[in-house]
Amino acid sequence: MATVAGRSARVGPIVLRRVPYDVYVRLVGEEANDRLRMTYFDGTLEIMSPERIHEVPSRRIGLIILAVASELGIPCTGTGSTTFRRGGEGSFRGKGKEPDQSFYIEHARWLLEKGEKKLDLDAGDFPPDLWVETDNCGSSKGRLPVYATLGVPEVWRYRSRKKTLAVLRQNAQGEYEPIERSLGLPMLTPDLVLAALAMGEGELETIRFKRLKEWVRETLAPNMDNQ
Repeated sequence: MATVAGRSARVGPIVLRRVPYDVYVRLVGEEANDRLRMTYFDGTLEIMSPERIHEVPSRRIGLIILAVASELGIPCTGTGSTTFRRGGEGSFRGKGKEPDQSFYIEHARWLLEKGEKKLDLDAGDFPPDLWVETDNCGSSKGRLPVYATLGVPEVWRYRSRKKTLAVLRQNAQGEYEPIERSLGLPMLTPDLVLAALAMGEGELETIRFKRLKEWVRETLAPNMDNQ
């Protein structure tokens, strides 16, 4: 099976049309392609290799989520940029993508019980409860239908250049709409997440994580009884 690119290659975005879903599945499964990000939408395949400028904000948001969950005793398991996909009827029907960060919160214990078995949405497995996307030059807005088909209930869209965060939930019509508080972590608002992102700028990740946990204990924990 041919691969798209080697591990160290910087690719993308490359957009391919009329790609059968089974070809996409095989490309995603190739170990040599594991550093690539692929978005599949009914025959259209977009391939890119994220730079560090893209990875840093999403990782920092992930640290915030883990700090809040660990300090407040909320079950939470991160699944990083695991590929999630769901097939459709016909050779060119299906959706698939890797998030920048993803977390199981409501279904964290279910994931723990599942163990190391492969996640399969077509077999009825749950999608992540929280999906994080970071926009640098492009926009993830056009990919929202992919997340909706995968069944992701909550999406955070962070725009690095403008330093804005949108917290979105999927409504009954299958569309995403902004909400004032996270579904999975209702103590967090977009403004609080942005404030936490600004903390520890220029410090090592270990120091940043320590500051975040202190911030949770001092700022969020005292208000938990009032929610």
